[in-house]
Amino acid sequence: MSKFLRHSSGLVKQATLKDLVMLNVANMGAGLAVFQGISPYIVPGASLWVASLLTFLISLPLVLLYTALMTRMPRTGGDYVWLSRKLNGTLGSIMGIAIAFNMPPFFALSAFFSVSAINAVLSEIGTLDHVPSLLNLSNNVFVNPYGSLTLEQELLIYGLSAIAFLIIIGINIVKPRWGYSLTTWLGVFASASLILGVITILINAGDFHRLVGNFLVGEGVKPVTYSGPTFSWGSTVYMIPYFASFAYIWLYAGPAVASEAKGNVKLNLILGSILTAIMITVPFLVMDVVGGYAFNASYYPSFTYNFWTAAMAVSPPIVQWILGLGLISWNFFVMAFGVVVFSRYVFAFSFDRVFPSFFAKLNRASSPYMAHILDLILTLAFLAIPLISVNGAESLYAYTPLAAIYLFLVGLTGIKVGKSERKPLLIALGGISSLFMAFLAYESVTNPFFGVVSSTGINVIGTGYLVALVGGGALIYAIASQLRRREGIELKEVFQEIPPE
Repeated sequence: MSKFLRHSSGLVKQATLKDLVMLNVANMGAGLAVFQGISPYIVPGASLWVASLLTFLISLPLVLLYTALMTRMPRTGGDYVWLSRKLNGTLGSIMGIAIAFNMPPFFALSAFFSVSAINAVLSEIGTLDHVPSLLNLSNNVFVNPYGSLTLEQELLIYGLSAIAFLIIIGINIVKPRWGYSLTTWLGVFASASLILGVITILINAGDFHRLVGNFLVGEGVKPVTYSGPTFSWGSTVYMIPYFASFAYIWLYAGPAVASEAKGNVKLNLILGSILTAIMITVPFLVMDVVGGYAFNASYYPSFTYNFWTAAMAVSPPIVQWILGLGLISWNFFVMAFGVVVFSRYVFAFSFDRVFPSFFAKLNRASSPYMAHILDLILTLAFLAIPLISVNGAESLYAYTPLAAIYLFLVGLTGIKVGKSERKPLLIALGGISSLFMAFLAYESVTNPFFGVVSSTGINVIGTGYLVALVGGGALIYAIASQLRRREGIELKEVFQEIPPE
Protein backbone atom coordinates (compact mmCIF):
# COMPACT_ATOMS: atom_id res chain seq x y z
CA MET A 1 0.00 0.00 0.00
CA SER A 2 1.24 3.48 -0.86
CA LYS A 3 2.47 5.62 2.02
CA PHE A 4 0.39 8.58 0.91
CA LEU A 5 -3.24 8.61 -0.06
CA ARG A 6 -2.50 9.52 -3.69
CA HIS A 7 0.48 10.20 -5.93
CA SER A 8 -0.53 13.88 -6.06
CA SER A 9 -2.67 16.07 -3.85
CA GLY A 10 -5.09 17.08 -6.60
CA LEU A 11 -5.19 20.67 -5.36
CA VAL A 12 -4.89 23.33 -8.06
CA LYS A 13 -2.35 26.17 -8.16
CA GLN A 14 -4.70 29.14 -8.12
CA ALA A 15 -3.57 31.42 -5.26
CA THR A 16 -1.83 34.62 -6.37
CA LEU A 17 0.72 36.55 -4.35
CA LYS A 18 -2.00 39.05 -3.45
CA ASP A 19 -4.17 36.21 -2.12
CA LEU A 20 -1.35 34.86 0.02
CA VAL A 21 -0.46 38.28 1.39
CA MET A 22 -4.08 38.95 2.33
CA LEU A 23 -4.37 35.55 4.00
CA ASN A 24 -1.38 36.51 6.14
CA VAL A 25 -2.79 39.97 6.91
CA ALA A 26 -6.05 38.35 8.03
CA ASN A 27 -4.09 35.86 10.11
CA MET A 28 -2.45 38.74 12.01
CA GLY A 29 -5.63 40.85 12.29
CA ALA A 30 -4.24 44.39 12.30
CA GLY A 31 -7.64 46.07 12.13
CA LEU A 32 -8.89 44.23 15.20
CA ALA A 33 -5.65 44.89 17.09
CA VAL A 34 -6.33 48.64 16.93
CA PHE A 35 -10.01 48.16 17.87
CA GLN A 36 -10.24 46.65 21.34
CA GLY A 37 -7.50 44.07 21.09
CA ILE A 38 -4.67 45.93 22.80
CA SER A 39 -5.31 49.58 23.74
CA PRO A 40 -7.64 48.93 26.72
CA TYR A 41 -4.80 47.05 28.42
CA ILE A 42 -2.25 49.86 28.17
CA VAL A 43 -0.05 50.35 31.23
CA PRO A 44 1.13 53.82 32.32
CA GLY A 45 4.08 55.00 30.25
CA ALA A 46 3.70 52.39 27.52
CA SER A 47 4.00 53.76 23.99
CA LEU A 48 1.82 51.48 21.89
CA TRP A 49 3.29 52.48 18.54
CA VAL A 50 6.84 51.92 19.81
CA ALA A 51 5.83 48.56 21.32
CA SER A 52 4.27 47.56 18.01
CA LEU A 53 7.42 48.47 16.09
CA LEU A 54 9.63 46.62 18.59
CA THR A 55 7.45 43.51 18.38
CA PHE A 56 7.64 43.57 14.60
CA LEU A 57 11.43 43.78 14.72
CA ILE A 58 11.73 41.03 17.33
CA SER A 59 9.40 38.76 15.34
CA LEU A 60 11.34 39.26 12.08
CA PRO A 61 13.60 36.23 12.68
CA LEU A 62 10.47 34.07 12.96
CA VAL A 63 9.11 35.56 9.73
CA LEU A 64 12.39 34.86 7.94
CA LEU A 65 12.54 31.35 9.42
CA TYR A 66 9.00 30.61 8.21
CA THR A 67 9.92 31.96 4.80
CA ALA A 68 13.04 29.78 4.61
CA LEU A 69 11.18 26.61 5.60
CA MET A 70 8.24 27.41 3.34
CA THR A 71 10.45 27.83 0.28
CA ARG A 72 12.13 24.49 1.06
CA MET A 73 8.86 22.63 1.67
CA PRO A 74 5.93 24.44 -0.01
CA ARG A 75 3.28 21.88 0.86
CA THR A 76 -0.32 21.89 2.01
CA GLY A 77 -0.31 22.05 5.80
CA GLY A 78 2.79 24.27 5.97
CA ASP A 79 4.39 24.14 9.41
CA TYR A 80 2.77 20.77 10.22
CA VAL A 81 4.74 19.26 7.33
CA TRP A 82 8.00 20.86 8.51
CA LEU A 83 7.59 19.66 12.08
CA SER A 84 6.53 16.13 11.17
CA ARG A 85 9.30 15.66 8.56
CA LYS A 86 12.24 17.53 9.98
CA LEU A 87 11.76 17.42 13.77
CA ASN A 88 9.63 14.45 14.84
CA GLY A 89 6.67 12.77 13.16
CA THR A 90 4.74 11.93 16.31
CA LEU A 91 5.30 15.31 17.97
CA GLY A 92 4.61 17.17 14.74
CA SER A 93 1.32 15.34 14.25
CA ILE A 94 0.09 15.83 17.81
CA MET A 95 0.96 19.53 17.92
CA GLY A 96 -0.24 20.10 14.35
CA ILE A 97 -3.65 18.65 15.20
CA ALA A 98 -3.79 20.67 18.42
CA ILE A 99 -3.01 23.98 16.74
CA ALA A 100 -5.36 23.29 13.83
CA PHE A 101 -8.31 22.32 16.03
CA ASN A 102 -7.90 25.51 17.99
CA MET A 103 -9.08 27.29 14.82
CA PRO A 104 -12.81 26.38 14.71
CA PRO A 105 -13.54 27.60 18.26
CA PHE A 106 -11.49 30.75 17.64
CA PHE A 107 -13.32 31.56 14.42
CA ALA A 108 -16.67 30.65 16.00
CA LEU A 109 -16.01 33.10 18.81
CA SER A 110 -14.78 35.68 16.31
CA ALA A 111 -18.09 35.33 14.50
CA PHE A 112 -20.10 35.61 17.71
CA PHE A 113 -18.19 38.56 19.13
CA SER A 114 -18.08 40.32 15.77
CA VAL A 115 -21.47 41.57 16.86
CA SER A 116 -19.59 43.81 19.29
CA ALA A 117 -18.20 45.62 16.23
CA ILE A 118 -21.67 45.94 14.71
CA ASN A 119 -22.99 47.15 18.06
CA ALA A 120 -20.16 49.71 18.37
CA VAL A 121 -20.74 51.03 14.84
CA LEU A 122 -24.52 51.39 15.24
CA SER A 123 -24.19 52.91 18.71
CA GLU A 124 -21.54 55.44 17.70
CA ILE A 125 -23.18 56.58 14.47
CA GLY A 126 -26.54 56.73 16.25
CA THR A 127 -25.02 58.87 19.00
CA LEU A 128 -23.00 61.13 16.70
CA ASP A 129 -25.77 61.78 14.19
CA HIS A 130 -28.68 61.58 16.63
CA VAL A 131 -30.41 58.67 14.87
CA PRO A 132 -32.81 56.95 17.33
CA SER A 133 -33.40 53.99 15.02
CA LEU A 134 -29.70 53.06 15.05
CA LEU A 135 -29.55 53.38 18.83
CA ASN A 136 -32.61 51.15 19.07
CA LEU A 137 -30.89 48.51 16.93
CA SER A 138 -27.74 48.66 19.05
CA ASN A 139 -29.67 48.50 22.32
CA ASN A 140 -32.21 45.84 21.41
CA VAL A 141 -31.15 43.83 18.34
CA PHE A 142 -27.41 43.92 17.59
CA VAL A 143 -26.60 44.19 21.27
CA ASN A 144 -23.22 44.07 22.92
CA PRO A 145 -22.58 40.33 23.47
CA TYR A 146 -20.61 41.09 26.63
CA GLY A 147 -23.76 42.45 28.28
CA SER A 148 -26.83 40.76 29.68
CA LEU A 149 -28.68 39.18 26.74
CA THR A 150 -32.12 37.67 26.38
CA LEU A 151 -32.47 34.23 24.80
CA GLU A 152 -33.94 35.83 21.66
CA GLN A 153 -30.96 38.16 21.32
CA GLU A 154 -28.50 35.29 21.79
CA LEU A 155 -30.31 33.16 19.20
CA LEU A 156 -30.31 36.06 16.73
CA ILE A 157 -26.56 36.51 17.15
CA TYR A 158 -26.04 32.76 16.74
CA GLY A 159 -28.25 32.66 13.64
CA LEU A 160 -26.55 35.57 11.91
CA SER A 161 -23.09 34.21 12.71
CA ALA A 162 -24.04 30.75 11.47
CA ILE A 163 -25.49 32.09 8.22
CA ALA A 164 -22.37 34.17 7.54
CA PHE A 165 -20.12 31.18 8.16
CA LEU A 166 -22.32 28.90 6.05
CA ILE A 167 -22.12 31.33 3.11
CA ILE A 168 -18.31 31.47 3.34
CA ILE A 169 -18.10 27.67 3.54
CA GLY A 170 -20.46 27.33 0.56
CA ILE A 171 -18.37 29.68 -1.58
CA ASN A 172 -15.22 27.66 -0.84
CA ILE A 173 -16.93 24.37 -1.65
CA VAL A 174 -18.40 25.58 -4.94
CA LYS A 175 -15.11 27.05 -6.13
CA PRO A 176 -11.88 27.43 -4.12
CA ARG A 177 -10.79 30.32 -6.36
CA TRP A 178 -13.84 32.24 -5.14
CA GLY A 179 -12.81 31.54 -1.55
CA TYR A 180 -9.43 33.14 -2.17
CA SER A 181 -11.04 36.09 -3.96
CA LEU A 182 -13.54 36.63 -1.15
CA THR A 183 -10.76 36.76 1.42
CA THR A 184 -8.63 39.05 -0.72
CA TRP A 185 -11.33 41.61 -1.47
CA LEU A 186 -12.60 41.65 2.10
CA GLY A 187 -8.99 42.33 3.06
CA VAL A 188 -8.55 45.09 0.51
CA PHE A 189 -11.70 46.88 1.69
CA ALA A 190 -10.93 46.37 5.39
CA SER A 191 -7.34 47.62 4.97
CA ALA A 192 -8.42 50.60 2.85
CA SER A 193 -10.95 51.61 5.52
CA LEU A 194 -8.21 51.56 8.15
CA ILE A 195 -6.07 53.84 6.00
CA LEU A 196 -9.09 56.11 5.53
CA GLY A 197 -9.42 56.27 9.32
CA VAL A 198 -5.81 57.46 9.66
CA ILE A 199 -6.40 60.15 7.03
CA THR A 200 -9.60 61.44 8.66
CA ILE A 201 -7.91 61.78 12.05
CA LEU A 202 -5.01 63.72 10.51
CA ILE A 203 -7.33 65.99 8.52
CA ASN A 204 -9.39 66.80 11.63
CA ALA A 205 -6.45 67.10 14.02
CA GLY A 206 -7.37 70.67 15.01
CA ASP A 207 -10.89 69.69 16.10
CA PHE A 208 -10.03 66.21 17.39
CA HIS A 209 -10.52 66.75 21.12
CA ARG A 210 -13.82 68.61 20.77
CA LEU A 211 -15.37 66.05 18.41
CA VAL A 212 -14.13 63.03 20.31
CA GLY A 213 -15.06 64.66 23.62
CA ASN A 214 -18.64 65.13 22.42
CA PHE A 215 -18.77 61.47 21.42
CA LEU A 216 -17.45 60.30 24.79
CA VAL A 217 -19.99 62.44 26.63
CA GLY A 218 -22.76 60.99 24.45
CA GLU A 219 -21.57 57.47 25.30
CA GLY A 220 -21.58 58.29 29.01
CA VAL A 221 -17.81 58.01 29.49
CA LYS A 222 -16.83 60.07 32.50
CA PRO A 223 -13.90 62.53 32.20
CA VAL A 224 -10.61 61.12 33.47
CA THR A 225 -7.35 62.91 34.20
CA TYR A 226 -4.13 61.02 33.50
CA SER A 227 -1.20 61.78 35.79
CA GLY A 228 1.26 59.00 34.97
CA PRO A 229 4.44 59.05 32.89
CA THR A 230 4.20 59.79 29.17
CA PHE A 231 6.91 57.28 28.30
CA SER A 232 8.62 54.37 30.01
CA TRP A 233 10.84 51.80 28.36
CA GLY A 234 9.85 49.23 30.95
CA SER A 235 6.13 49.72 30.32
CA THR A 236 6.63 49.75 26.55
CA VAL A 237 8.58 46.49 26.58
CA TYR A 238 5.92 45.01 28.89
CA MET A 239 3.38 45.41 26.05
CA ILE A 240 5.42 43.33 23.56
CA PRO A 241 3.77 40.00 24.48
CA TYR A 242 0.36 41.60 23.92
CA PHE A 243 1.26 42.63 20.38
CA ALA A 244 3.00 39.33 19.70
CA SER A 245 0.10 37.16 20.84
CA PHE A 246 -2.57 39.26 19.15
CA ALA A 247 -0.87 39.82 15.81
CA TYR A 248 2.75 39.29 14.94
CA ILE A 249 3.34 35.58 15.62
CA TRP A 250 0.44 34.32 13.49
CA LEU A 251 2.25 33.24 10.35
CA TYR A 252 0.69 29.91 9.37
CA ALA A 253 -1.80 31.10 6.73
CA GLY A 254 0.39 31.53 3.64
CA PRO A 255 2.53 28.45 4.31
CA ALA A 256 -0.58 26.27 4.80
CA VAL A 257 -1.64 26.85 1.19
CA ALA A 258 1.82 27.21 -0.35
CA SER A 259 1.30 24.24 -2.68
CA GLU A 260 -1.56 26.14 -4.35
CA ALA A 261 0.50 29.27 -4.98
CA LYS A 262 1.16 30.53 -8.47
CA GLY A 263 4.86 31.29 -8.74
CA ASN A 264 7.35 32.04 -5.98
CA VAL A 265 6.13 32.02 -2.37
CA LYS A 266 9.15 33.82 -0.91
CA LEU A 267 7.63 37.29 -0.45
CA ASN A 268 4.16 36.59 0.91
CA LEU A 269 5.01 36.42 4.63
CA ILE A 270 7.43 39.33 4.52
CA LEU A 271 4.94 41.57 2.72
CA GLY A 272 2.09 40.48 5.00
CA SER A 273 4.16 41.21 8.11
CA ILE A 274 5.26 44.63 6.84
CA LEU A 275 1.68 45.61 5.97
CA THR A 276 0.52 44.45 9.38
CA ALA A 277 3.25 46.44 11.12
CA ILE A 278 2.23 49.56 9.20
CA MET A 279 -1.48 49.08 9.90
CA ILE A 280 -0.89 48.66 13.63
CA THR A 281 1.97 51.06 14.26
CA VAL A 282 0.76 54.05 12.22
CA PRO A 283 -2.74 54.28 13.79
CA PHE A 284 -1.30 54.20 17.31
CA LEU A 285 1.34 56.77 16.31
CA VAL A 286 -1.27 59.08 14.78
CA MET A 287 -3.45 58.73 17.88
CA ASP A 288 -0.53 59.87 20.05
CA VAL A 289 0.43 62.72 17.72
CA VAL A 290 -3.12 64.05 17.36
CA GLY A 291 -4.84 62.99 20.56
CA GLY A 292 -1.86 63.25 22.87
CA TYR A 293 -0.52 60.52 25.12
CA ALA A 294 -2.29 61.65 28.30
CA PHE A 295 -5.68 61.88 26.57
CA ASN A 296 -5.31 58.43 25.03
CA ALA A 297 -4.03 56.79 28.21
CA SER A 298 -6.98 58.26 30.10
CA TYR A 299 -9.68 56.88 27.81
CA TYR A 300 -8.26 53.70 26.23
CA PRO A 301 -9.21 51.61 29.31
CA SER A 302 -12.88 52.57 28.84
CA PHE A 303 -13.16 50.06 25.94
CA THR A 304 -15.21 52.79 24.19
CA TYR A 305 -12.36 54.97 22.98
CA ASN A 306 -10.00 53.50 20.41
CA PHE A 307 -8.63 54.23 16.95
CA TRP A 308 -11.82 53.22 15.12
CA THR A 309 -14.26 55.09 17.37
CA ALA A 310 -12.04 58.18 17.30
CA ALA A 311 -11.87 58.07 13.48
CA MET A 312 -15.65 57.82 13.20
CA ALA A 313 -16.14 60.58 15.78
CA VAL A 314 -14.24 63.11 13.64
CA SER A 315 -15.78 62.05 10.30
CA PRO A 316 -18.87 63.18 8.34
CA PRO A 317 -21.76 60.64 8.14
CA ILE A 318 -20.80 59.03 4.81
CA VAL A 319 -17.24 58.42 6.01
CA GLN A 320 -18.58 57.10 9.32
CA TRP A 321 -20.45 54.38 7.46
CA ILE A 322 -17.43 53.47 5.35
CA LEU A 323 -15.28 53.19 8.46
CA GLY A 324 -17.98 51.25 10.28
CA LEU A 325 -18.39 48.76 7.45
CA GLY A 326 -14.61 48.47 7.27
CA LEU A 327 -14.38 47.55 10.94
CA ILE A 328 -17.12 44.95 10.54
CA SER A 329 -15.35 43.63 7.44
CA TRP A 330 -12.24 42.85 9.47
CA ASN A 331 -14.23 40.23 11.39
CA PHE A 332 -15.54 38.55 8.25
CA PHE A 333 -12.08 38.85 6.69
CA VAL A 334 -10.70 36.77 9.57
CA MET A 335 -13.48 34.18 9.20
CA ALA A 336 -12.93 33.92 5.43
CA PHE A 337 -9.21 33.22 5.79
CA GLY A 338 -9.93 30.67 8.52
CA VAL A 339 -12.23 28.65 6.30
CA VAL A 340 -9.52 28.37 3.66
CA VAL A 341 -6.65 27.52 5.99
CA PHE A 342 -8.30 25.07 8.41
CA SER A 343 -9.45 22.88 5.54
CA ARG A 344 -5.85 22.64 4.26
CA TYR A 345 -4.58 21.38 7.60
CA VAL A 346 -7.31 18.73 7.75
CA PHE A 347 -6.53 17.80 4.13
CA ALA A 348 -2.84 17.41 5.01
CA PHE A 349 -3.62 15.18 8.01
CA SER A 350 -5.82 13.00 5.83
CA PHE A 351 -3.32 12.87 2.97
CA ASP A 352 -0.73 11.57 5.47
CA ARG A 353 -3.29 8.95 6.66
CA VAL A 354 -3.44 10.43 10.16
CA PHE A 355 -7.09 11.36 9.52
CA PRO A 356 -9.67 9.26 7.64
CA SER A 357 -9.12 9.37 3.88
CA PHE A 358 -12.47 10.98 3.03
CA PHE A 359 -11.28 14.33 4.45
CA ALA A 360 -8.86 14.54 1.50
CA LYS A 361 -11.63 14.05 -1.07
CA LEU A 362 -11.92 16.74 -3.73
CA ASN A 363 -14.96 17.69 -5.76
CA ARG A 364 -14.87 18.66 -9.45
CA ALA A 365 -13.76 22.17 -8.51
CA SER A 366 -10.78 20.70 -6.57
CA SER A 367 -12.25 21.79 -3.25
CA PRO A 368 -11.57 19.69 -0.12
CA TYR A 369 -15.28 19.76 0.57
CA MET A 370 -15.33 17.14 3.33
CA ALA A 371 -12.77 19.14 5.29
CA HIS A 372 -14.98 22.21 4.87
CA ILE A 373 -18.01 20.29 6.11
CA LEU A 374 -16.06 19.23 9.21
CA ASP A 375 -15.15 22.89 9.76
CA LEU A 376 -18.81 23.90 9.49
CA ILE A 377 -19.96 21.25 11.98
CA LEU A 378 -17.30 22.15 14.54
CA THR A 379 -17.86 25.88 14.16
CA LEU A 380 -21.63 25.61 14.58
CA ALA A 381 -21.05 23.53 17.72
CA PHE A 382 -18.60 26.02 19.22
CA LEU A 383 -20.89 28.91 18.32
CA ALA A 384 -23.26 27.59 20.98
CA ILE A 385 -20.72 28.01 23.79
CA PRO A 386 -21.30 31.77 24.26
CA LEU A 387 -25.03 31.04 24.59
CA ILE A 388 -24.16 28.99 27.66
CA SER A 389 -21.48 31.24 29.16
CA VAL A 390 -19.81 34.31 27.69
CA ASN A 391 -17.08 34.14 30.35
CA GLY A 392 -16.54 30.48 29.57
CA ALA A 393 -16.33 31.28 25.88
CA GLU A 394 -13.73 33.99 26.49
CA SER A 395 -11.61 31.38 28.28
CA LEU A 396 -11.23 29.61 24.94
CA TYR A 397 -9.04 32.49 23.81
CA ALA A 398 -6.34 31.02 26.09
CA TYR A 399 -4.45 29.59 23.14
CA THR A 400 -1.28 31.68 23.31
CA PRO A 401 0.76 29.14 25.34
CA LEU A 402 -0.06 26.43 22.78
CA ALA A 403 0.98 28.72 19.91
CA ALA A 404 4.19 29.73 21.71
CA ILE A 405 5.15 26.08 22.30
CA TYR A 406 4.28 25.19 18.71
CA LEU A 407 6.41 28.03 17.36
CA PHE A 408 9.20 27.09 19.77
CA LEU A 409 9.21 23.71 18.02
CA VAL A 410 9.29 25.45 14.63
CA GLY A 411 12.39 27.25 15.89
CA LEU A 412 13.99 23.93 16.84
CA THR A 413 13.09 22.64 13.38
CA GLY A 414 14.95 25.58 11.87
CA ILE A 415 18.00 24.79 13.96
CA LYS A 416 17.91 21.13 12.92
CA VAL A 417 17.46 21.93 9.21
CA GLY A 418 20.20 24.57 9.44
CA LYS A 419 22.62 22.06 10.95
CA SER A 420 21.84 19.40 8.35
CA GLU A 421 22.34 21.92 5.54
CA ARG A 422 25.23 23.69 7.26
CA LYS A 423 23.43 27.04 7.11
CA PRO A 424 24.52 29.23 10.07
CA LEU A 425 21.89 31.87 9.27
CA LEU A 426 19.09 29.33 9.49
CA ILE A 427 20.48 28.06 12.80
CA ALA A 428 20.58 31.63 14.12
CA LEU A 429 17.00 32.36 12.98
CA GLY A 430 15.79 29.17 14.64
CA GLY A 431 17.65 29.92 17.86
CA ILE A 432 16.41 33.51 18.15
CA SER A 433 12.84 32.43 17.35
CA SER A 434 12.96 29.66 19.97
CA LEU A 435 14.19 32.07 22.64
CA PHE A 436 11.46 34.59 21.82
CA MET A 437 8.79 31.88 21.92
CA ALA A 438 10.11 30.52 25.23
CA PHE A 439 9.76 34.03 26.67
CA LEU A 440 6.25 34.37 25.24
CA ALA A 441 5.25 30.95 26.63
CA TYR A 442 6.37 32.06 30.09
CA GLU A 443 4.49 35.35 29.80
CA SER A 444 1.33 33.68 28.53
CA VAL A 445 1.27 31.26 31.45
CA THR A 446 1.94 33.84 34.16
CA ASN A 447 0.03 36.90 32.87
CA PRO A 448 -3.75 36.86 33.60
CA PHE A 449 -4.38 38.69 30.29
CA PHE A 450 -3.80 35.45 28.38
CA GLY A 451 -6.47 33.46 30.21
CA VAL A 452 -4.44 30.60 31.66
CA VAL A 453 -4.28 32.13 35.13
CA SER A 454 -6.49 34.70 36.79
CA SER A 455 -6.22 36.87 39.88
CA THR A 456 -7.65 33.97 41.89
CA GLY A 457 -5.49 31.19 40.46
CA ILE A 458 -5.57 28.85 37.48
CA ASN A 459 -8.32 29.40 34.90
CA VAL A 460 -9.76 25.89 34.84
CA ILE A 461 -11.66 26.34 31.58
CA GLY A 462 -8.77 27.90 29.67
CA THR A 463 -6.21 25.42 30.97
CA GLY A 464 -8.56 22.49 30.41
CA TYR A 465 -9.12 23.66 26.86
CA LEU A 466 -5.38 23.60 26.12
CA VAL A 467 -4.97 20.18 27.71
CA ALA A 468 -7.91 18.89 25.68
CA LEU A 469 -6.39 20.15 22.41
CA VAL A 470 -3.02 18.45 23.01
CA GLY A 471 -4.62 15.36 24.53
CA GLY A 472 -7.02 15.11 21.60
CA GLY A 473 -4.10 15.33 19.18
CA ALA A 474 -2.28 12.53 21.03
CA LEU A 475 -5.37 10.33 21.07
CA ILE A 476 -6.07 10.82 17.37
CA TYR A 477 -2.46 10.03 16.49
CA ALA A 478 -2.44 6.90 18.67
CA ILE A 479 -5.64 5.58 17.09
CA ALA A 480 -4.41 6.39 13.56
CA SER A 481 -1.09 4.69 14.23
CA GLN A 482 -2.80 1.48 15.35
CA LEU A 483 -5.24 1.46 12.43
CA ARG A 484 -2.54 2.08 9.82
CA ARG A 485 -0.31 -0.60 11.34
CA ARG A 486 -3.10 -3.12 10.73
CA GLU A 487 -3.12 -1.98 7.10
CA GLY A 488 0.63 -2.54 6.86
CA ILE A 489 1.60 1.14 7.08
CA GLU A 490 3.86 2.67 9.72
CA LEU A 491 3.10 6.37 10.16
CA LYS A 492 6.70 6.99 11.18
CA GLU A 493 7.73 5.81 7.70
CA VAL A 494 5.23 8.20 6.09
CA PHE A 495 6.98 11.08 7.83
CA GLN A 496 10.31 10.13 6.29
CA GLU A 497 9.21 11.68 2.99
CA ILE A 498 7.89 15.08 1.91
CA PRO A 499 4.31 14.60 0.61
CA PRO A 500 3.82 15.04 -3.17
CA GLU A 501 2.23 18.19 -4.56
